[in-house]
This record gives sequence, structure tokens and C-alpha cells, in this order.
Amino acid sequence: MTQRKTILTRTMVGATACTLVLACSSSSSNSSGDGGSTTPPGTTPQTMAPYPVCTTLEQGAFTTTGGGSYTEPATKSCSSPGMPTSGPADMHCAGMPPTTVKGSDCNVMPPAADAGGGDDGGGSSGDAGMMGDDGGGGPTPGPCDENGTDGAYGTTMYGSAGDDDDCKYHVTYTTSPICENNGTYFVVKANYLAGSGGPLTGAATFAELCLSDTHAAPAIDARPPNGSQQVVEGPPGTYTIGPVQFDAPGNWTVRFHFNEFCCDGTDNSPHGHAAFHITVP
Repeated sequence: MTQRKTILTRTMVGATACTLVLACSSSSSNSSGDGGSTTPPGTTPQTMAPYPVCTTLEQGAFTTTGGGSYTEPATKSCSSPGMPTSGPADMHCAGMPPTTVKGSDCNVMPPAADAGGGDDGGGSSGDAGMMGDDGGGGPTPGPCDENGTDGAYGTTMYGSAGDDDDCKYHVTYTTSPICENNGTYFVVKANYLAGSGGPLTGAATFAELCLSDTHAAPAIDARPPNGSQQVVEGPPGTYTIGPVQFDAPGNWTVRFHFNEFCCDGTDNSPHGHAAFHITVP
């Protein structure tokens, strides 16, 4: 196992690191980047994690509608909005048994020998189907820590549907218009791959954006009080995430994190991530 680290802790060189979008305090409902403190109407801040946790679920990590639906805030469009990047459909979990998630593993720390610096609350136990532990070598590393050499993340996917790095969850998403600096929202749905395939609830899902290893996402993409990204769960297993800013054209990586408050010390930890290519014209 190797210790999972976020893009920020892996690539930080002054201000050139990709911005990690972490939960810090109460949620914001504005998109000005001033760290406003209002909670989205009709939602309640969630302060309790569903499992004994590895790292504290701080107040404002996400809010919930209590089971009801949530309407994403309106954003401005543009003449040529971006879109999920076209490419081969995700197949990395095809033919493999899905990983069964165990809530009791949320607070299981990785072995001390694997717990290097830059802890984000998890350690890799070998991302399913990603890194090729048979000595044959893994896929070529790419930008934003795609197929990183420490085994933290898997291949960034195309389209708007795929399975997380460890074959625990099936992830789909839709977006509001993707335009430069307009404040985009993602609506992310996640379901368990094992068992009955029910919705992944209480996961405090958030988005991490990266254009390249030297192009940080704008500060507005951080969680309050440092930024304006808010997360609302409603209905169960559906997460409205935003606003986030794409401040330049190009092929972006958007990585969705699930249960980041969990360690990733075992194969069955609820901790997970799924990354997708986004084209911004």
C-alpha cells in the first residue's frame, strides 16, 4: 500500500500546485470567491459522518436537503460552452468483481511504513485495475496525477459516466454550461457497484479541478471560508457541486472525491475517487 495524497500535496511548488478543494467551514451560496457563509436555501449543514472517521468531518463539508430534491443555481451560458471530452467508454472494471465497501474500514489507518507525509486521510491499497502490480508496469502517468507513480489515482475517464478508481462506485454527472469563469455546477450521482447498487449517501462528495500540474484551479474553487464551492446532497446519492471556475481553455481534469474523511488503509474502505476529462474551448 502507498499513502494517498491529493494533487495539492503531490505537486505543490509555491503557487503552481493544482488547487485541492477541501471542506473547511460553513458552506457558501455565492460565487464571488469571498468565502461567504450562507447555507443554500432549504438545506441543512451535515456535521456527522456515517462511519467512525479517519479525519474530522468539519462543519460545512456538505449540506443536505433531508431527502428532497435540489435545484442547481442558474449560471450564464456562452456561445460555445465546453463539454465532457469524447473518448472511449470506461471499461476498467469490466469483468472484475466489484469491491464491497465496509464502513468499519473508514478509520483503519494504512500500515506505518506506507503512511508518508501529506496525508489526505487515506492510503492506497492498489487501485483496482489501474496500476498493474504484476510487474508488467502500469499505464503511462499523465497530467493532474493520472496514473501517478505512487498509485494514488487511476486513469482519467472520458464522457460523463464511469467507475471509480477502485471499482466501488458507478459515477455519472451532468453540468450547467461550462464557460470560462462563469461558475459551473456539477450534479454527480454515485451508486454502489456491489450488492443492490443503491445510492452512495453521506459521502461529502467534492470536486478537484486541474488544467495541468502547473496550473492551479482558481481559489474560488476551494471550500468555504477560502472559496465558494458548496456541496448539496439531495435526493440521496445526488450531489450538486459548485460553483467552480474554469479560468482558461484546455483539457481539464475534474476529480470527484467520495468519503475523503475515510482512511484508505484497506481495499474495502469507503474512500474513493473518479476523474473525468472536460474540454473548455
